[in-house]
Amino acid sequence: MEVESFLKYMLNFFQNIDKQAKEIADELSQKDLERQDILHYIENTELNAAGYAKVGKLLKKVSIERREIKKDLEKITCLKDKLANKYNNKLIAGDIIKALKGIETIENRKGTYINRTDILKELDEV
Repeated sequence: MEVESFLKYMLNFFQNIDKQAKEIADELSQKDLERQDILHYIENTELNAAGYAKVGKLLKKVSIERREIKKDLEKITCLKDKLANKYNNKLIAGDIIKALKGIETIENRKGTYINRTDILKELDEV
């Protein structure tokens, strides 16, 4: 991975980790609501064996999706606790932006050299 790509990835990480955590938490809340709807449906509806099987499959599907979302939330919470919350994200983001600008300056620099001695005049004399 190039240095610039890595720095951009880090910048995105530190600038957006809180937003990503909130989005995942919102997804988890949505799955909780779906699960509650299914449970209330079971509670309030007369079902036969086929109906229970159908509802059971739906409940299992929602529960599996919820588990995956919960794992994602645990992972991002771990990253926040071990990295993002430990350091000031704005300071790190600022430092990364400065590093990216420094690299850009180096990349855009023209390769010109100004002679500091008169040694090359000897080449003209030959």
